[in-house]
Amino acid sequence: MKRFWSIGIGIGLGAMLFASTALAQREQWLRYHTSGEGRSYRWLEATTNPPPGVVLPRFNAQPYFVRWTTPMDPTGGRWMCLDRARKSGPYDRLFIDTDGSGRLDNKTPLNADRVEQYYGYFPPVRMTFKGEDGPITYHLVMRSYGNGDNPPQLLVCSGGWYEGQVDVGGKKRGIQLIDGNVNGTFNDVAPGAYDSDRVQIEGDKVGERFLGRMIEVDGQLFRIEVARDGAFVKLQKAEGIAFGPVRVPENISEFTAFGENGHFVRKPDKGAFTLPEGKYRVLGWKINRKDDKGADWTLSGYSFPESAGFEVAAGKAATLEIGEPVRALFEARTQTNREVVFSLSFQGQLGESIEMLREGQRPRGPRLTLTNLDGTFTSTGSFEFG
Repeated sequence: MKRFWSIGIGIGLGAMLFASTALAQREQWLRYHTSGEGRSYRWLEATTNPPPGVVLPRFNAQPYFVRWTTPMDPTGGRWMCLDRARKSGPYDRLFIDTDGSGRLDNKTPLNADRVEQYYGYFPPVRMTFKGEDGPITYHLVMRSYGNGDNPPQLLVCSGGWYEGQVDVGGKKRGIQLIDGNVNGTFNDVAPGAYDSDRVQIEGDKVGERFLGRMIEVDGQLFRIEVARDGAFVKLQKAEGIAFGPVRVPENISEFTAFGENGHFVRKPDKGAFTLPEGKYRVLGWKINRKDDKGADWTLSGYSFPESAGFEVAAGKAATLEIGEPVRALFEARTQTNREVVFSLSFQGQLGESIEMLREGQRPRGPRLTLTNLDGTFTSTGSFEFG
C-alpha cells in the first residue's frame, strides 16, 4: 500500500485550513495481533463440485470444497478443501490455498488439533496477500461441523486484529479494529450492521461498535477512516453535522441504531433524541421497570429484519413504533416419531425477537398443561430456553 505525504507552504487562510485538515487526518498506525480464539465468524457452505482451474491433491475421503470470499485476492476469494484421515466422523484435514496460487496440490494439509463427535478444531492458519508495499498477513481460525447425514460446514473466524494507541480529540486512547464479516479487510461499512466491520475505543461504554463513517466518544462525534488492511486509522472531530429528531414511545429506556453514519446508542428523554441525518436500521431497544416487589425487569428487542429501517432528516421527526405491546407466538410441530414439539417465543412490532430478564437473569420458563376434552388425559411440561 503506497503512502502519500503532502507538504504545503501556507499562503493565506485557505492554505492554513488545508494544513490543519491534513494534520487532523494523519495516519495513526496500529499493530497486528493474532489469537487462537476468533473475534468474529461466518459459516461457509461446502460442495462436492471441484473448483475449476484449481490443481487438486490426493484425498483420503470424499472431498468437500469451500470458497472463502475476500476482496484482498484479485480473483475474489481462496479455495479450501475438507478431507479426513478416517472413514467416518468429522472432517479433520484442510487443504488451503494460503498464497492465492490457485493450487492445492502443493499445500501441506492442516490437521485438526482437537476432534469431537461433530466438530474438528483447526489451529490458526496464515493467509498472505499482495500489497503495494509488500505482503499482507491475515489469520483465520476454522472449525468443521458435520453429523454424517448432511454435507459438512466450515466455520471461519477472524484470528487477527489491529490495535494500538491513537489520538482521539487530544487524548490518547486504545483502539481495536475487528474484521466483523471475516472477509480479510477491516474497513467495511455497509447498510447492514453484521456486514460491517467493528471498532472498539478505550473508555467507550458501548464497547464494540459497528464501523461507520463516524464514531461517538465521550459524547463527541469524530469522522473515522480505516485502512483496508487495518494498518492505520484516521480520526478527525466532525464539524458541521446536521442532526434530525427521532421519536419513540416514552417508556423506551435505551435505543440503538446503525447506519452508514455509524453505530449510535441513545437514552431518550421522554421519547425524544437526535441522530445525524441519514438512513438507519433499528438494532435494539430496552424498557426497564420494577415489579411490585422491587425487582428490576428488562424487556428488550433484538435481531431486527431489514424492513426495520428509518431515515433521519432535520426539521422532520422520524417516529418509530417500537416496544410494547409484544406478541406471543405459540407453535406445535409433529415429529416423524409422532411426538409433538411445542415452542413459545415473543415478537415485537417490527418483527424483532424479544427477551425478558429479571435482575439480569432469564426467569423460569413457563409451564404448559395439555388436557383432552373429557379430562381423561393431562400432561404438564416446562419450556426451556434455547
